[in-house]
Amino acid sequence: MRTLILIVLLLQLSLSCYGQSFDNDTNQTLKNYISVFPDQTQFSVAMINGDEVNFYGQLKLSDTINTIDNSTSIFQIGSVTKVFTSTLLAQLILEKKLKLTDSLQNFFEFPLKEKGITLERLSNHTSGLPRLPSNINLAAVDLRNPYQSYTEADLFYYLESEMEISQGSQPMYQYSNIGAAVLAKALENATDKSFSLLLTEEIFQPLGMLQSSLEEEVPYSQLVQGLDANGKPTPPWDMNQFEGAGEILSTTQDLSAFVKAHFPDLENAYSLTTLPTFMVNDNLRIGLGWHILKAEDGNDLYWHNGATTGYSSSVFMIPETKKAVVILTNVSAFHPKASTIDELGFKLLNLL
Repeated sequence: MRTLILIVLLLQLSLSCYGQSFDNDTNQTLKNYISVFPDQTQFSVAMINGDEVNFYGQLKLSDTINTIDNSTSIFQIGSVTKVFTSTLLAQLILEKKLKLTDSLQNFFEFPLKEKGITLERLSNHTSGLPRLPSNINLAAVDLRNPYQSYTEADLFYYLESEMEISQGSQPMYQYSNIGAAVLAKALENATDKSFSLLLTEEIFQPLGMLQSSLEEEVPYSQLVQGLDANGKPTPPWDMNQFEGAGEILSTTQDLSAFVKAHFPDLENAYSLTTLPTFMVNDNLRIGLGWHILKAEDGNDLYWHNGATTGYSSSVFMIPETKKAVVILTNVSAFHPKASTIDELGFKLLNLL
C-alpha cells in the first residue's frame, strides 16, 4: 500500500478536466512513465468516461516503447482484491445473511483469542489487527512467493493463540492483510462456499468478467509475465490463506466492468461499499474496502492499489462524474519507481 504517497499527490494536484485530446496525451504520458522500467514491462490502462471506455497498452522492448492491445491480457491485481472481498460482504449484508456488526467469532468453531472484532472492522481496516500475523516469518520465506507456505493450520493457530489487536478504546485505521484474509475466511464459513465460488457467482459472472479468477485457476501461459525489481521473470503470488487479500487475476477490460458497476445510482452491493464507515483524518475516509479522498471539485474519489513481487495495479474512480482509471502492470512492488504507478493513475484521471 502506498496510501500516504497518494494522499500527498492528491493534495498537491488538481482534478480539473480539460479537452478531448487525451488520446495523444495519454500515450505520451504512458511513455514517460514506462521508460524508467525494465524491458518487457507492460502497461495496460483503461480510461472510463461515462459509457465510453478507451484502452491503452504499451510494451517496453529493447528500449523501444511499442503500442499493443493488452486489454484482455491477465495480470495479478494484488490488494485491489480487498475491494472484491468487501463487495462480497456487502452482497451478503443486502441479502440479510450477515450484518456489519456481526462478531468474527460467529464464523469460527474454536474460540478466537480476540472476540471483539466485527466484520465491518475487518473490511475498513479498523480491527486493530497488524498488517501480517505474528507467526509468518518473512525472513525465512521465499520473497518471490511469500505466502505460499502459510497453511490453514498456521492461520487457525494464529487466530486461537497469537492474535492481538493494537488499539485502545477507540478504533483506528491500521491497514491489515491478515484482516482481509480472515474476512474472506469468515465469508466462506458463513456460506459454505469457497472464496473462488463466491467471486464467480456474485461478481465475475453477473458482470461478465470472464477472464478474472484466482491465481491457481489460470494457466501461466495466459498471464503477462511478472517481473522482479531487476526485470527478471517472477511468478504471481500464490496467496494461499491470504487469497482474500490479494490473489485475483484480471484484465483492464474486466476491471472496467467492475468499476462501471459502481456508477448507477442504485442501492446494491457496489454502492454499499462506497459509503464511508470510518474517518481517518480530514483527507481520508474508508468505505468497505475503498479508500475515499475528496477531489478538488468536491466529489468523492475512490482508490485502491495492489503490489506483489511481479505486478502493480491502481484503480481510481469518481462515481458521481462516472470517470475512472484502471492501471495493470508487471512492475514489481520492489522496483524503486513502483510508487509512480499511483502517480500515473492520478495524472491520467486529469486527462478525462
